Amino acid sequence: MADTVDPYIKHNPGDLITAEDWNSIQVATRNDIASQVAASIAKVKDVDHSKNSDQLGGKSVDEILKYILDQVIAQIPKRTGYMRIFCNLKLNTDKILEHKLGQPPVVDLYQLNYFQGLCAKSDKSEDSHIEWVLFYLYHADERRLRLPNRPDVIDIETTPKYRIPWKFLLDQLKEAKLLNFTDDTTLDDLETDFWQALFKDPNDDFDPDDYCHSPWFEKCCGEKRSVADLTKHGDFDDIYLKVMPQKTINFLKDPDIPAITPEPTNVLVSQLDNDTIALHLIEAAVYPDALSPNPQQQDPQKLQLPGDFKNRLPLMVLLKV
Repeated sequence: MADTVDPYIKHNPGDLITAEDWNSIQVATRNDIASQVAASIAKVKDVDHSKNSDQLGGKSVDEILKYILDQVIAQIPKRTGYMRIFCNLKLNTDKILEHKLGQPPVVDLYQLNYFQGLCAKSDKSEDSHIEWVLFYLYHADERRLRLPNRPDVIDIETTPKYRIPWKFLLDQLKEAKLLNFTDDTTLDDLETDFWQALFKDPNDDFDPDDYCHSPWFEKCCGEKRSVADLTKHGDFDDIYLKVMPQKTINFLKDPDIPAITPEPTNVLVSQLDNDTIALHLIEAAVYPDALSPNPQQQDPQKLQLPGDFKNRLPLMVLLKV
């Protein structure tokens, strides 16, 4: 731009400014402004914009798309309505399960069988004893355990193996907001919170005698080892929960059909509405012969199943829509 511009109407000092001059100056000014604006617009090919105008909430279009897809994928298991519930059926008593899946689910039943576990109650080996349990926490190094002051051993891991990585279960419960732990959480606190989360409603609250942990677990609890300690030494990935769910066959008896020996456990499943089912144990639970106390054991009383085991049935119930 030039340092000086020519006036629209030139006048000298003392000249008279007429109304005609004033009107001409206004017209010339407006025309000049209009022509400059039009020239500037014609030169613009794209409008500059802020650095994040192509973003929403600090995310690019690709990031937003990925976020939406991740959210949708995360909801798929919830929308399909898969649930696992641990419960104790009592003979001739309805067990009402409110699943809130929104439609009648396919119901699959797995009887939880008892097995032998060496339960540690203190850091003294003589305080460990063998019990029939339904849930057992142990370390991968404890595939076989020798009974205190006795020559015989028990096989914790069998063929096939019945075990679930404990860390996998912990992460599942944490994602479901049923359990919370950090690197500073000690093993004993984590175990206590784990049992509470595992048996949280709609699951049943199992008797403390139905679950326990191994001598390795007891030793680490006593040492107050944290999640960070277990992770650092590689032990966190080597802890397992042993549980033995086995498929049951359920049917109503027909008097004209010969009985099967041993007869399958008989559980009646009723779909009450879109959010509720009922389970009913019609007959006493049937367990494999291998669960009978071994008379050759030095302490057979310790191997007796719970007194009410025939009048209740522990189950893993799977629901799917």
